Amino acid sequence: MNFKILKNGKEITCDIIISFKDKSNDINYVVYTDGTKDKDGDLEIYASRYIMNDDKVILNPIENKYEWNLIDNMLESKYKEIDKYE
Repeated sequence: MNFKILKNGKEITCDIIISFKDKSNDINYVVYTDGTKDKDGDLEIYASRYIMNDDKVILNPIENKYEWNLIDNMLESKYKEIDKYE
């Protein structure tokens, strides 16, 4: 699944790695990539809060350490599940 963002005035397609809703704070999160790689050749990934507004995705920054830990735990769970099937 993917969505588009504006980056430096240019429309870029991003692929969703995982999206979820944290029931304790009722906030939606998305982890995604625009396909770029860092200087070591690793895929750049980003995380944001998101809301849907009239069929548009509005991204907002992650605000605290709790949210970063939540995202890290969700990614770890996702990749453990993938490894189970490989």
